[in-house]
Amino acid sequence: EFVPTKLMTRLTYTLDEISGKFKVGGDGSVELKEEDGIDYAATTVQLPGGERVPFLFTVKELVAKGNLGQFGGDFIVPSYRGSSFLDPKGRGATTGYDTAVALPAAGDAEELEKENSKSTKVLKGSIVFSTASINTATGEIAGVFESIQPSDTDLGAKAPKDIKITGLWYGQLS
Repeated sequence: EFVPTKLMTRLTYTLDEISGKFKVGGDGSVELKEEDGIDYAATTVQLPGGERVPFLFTVKELVAKGNLGQFGGDFIVPSYRGSSFLDPKGRGATTGYDTAVALPAAGDAEELEKENSKSTKVLKGSIVFSTASINTATGEIAGVFESIQPSDTDLGAKAPKDIKITGLWYGQLS
């Protein structure tokens, strides 16, 4: 079940200057492959209880298929933080301490495994684009989208939450 959230970072988010291949078949089928551009934005929302949920709004390596009316597909969601990020106790995936506990021998305890073993595992998201307008004279196409993707995992320490994002999209074909 998805619940409305409050945007905590900026007021709007735009993935911009994204380029790629957009093929239109003679039967009205389409295929979109994202290749480059500003295809991610670090974002934080707040749930109704006050919990803040960071996530990387993205469409990295999107491959979408369908028809001109509606097309969609999967994309990758990189880790919100990189492998060299250090948590407040100095632990990281590639740098920092192995453990951060008062008794070093307790650092290998099973209950601390998720906190101590950092992971930058790439996750998957999906998106559906619905087309509302096509201007063949200018090559412009626009509509609405709905994306579902995972939130940040705190470098593997937490299970990701599913984030549902809806918005407007615009493209110009050349």
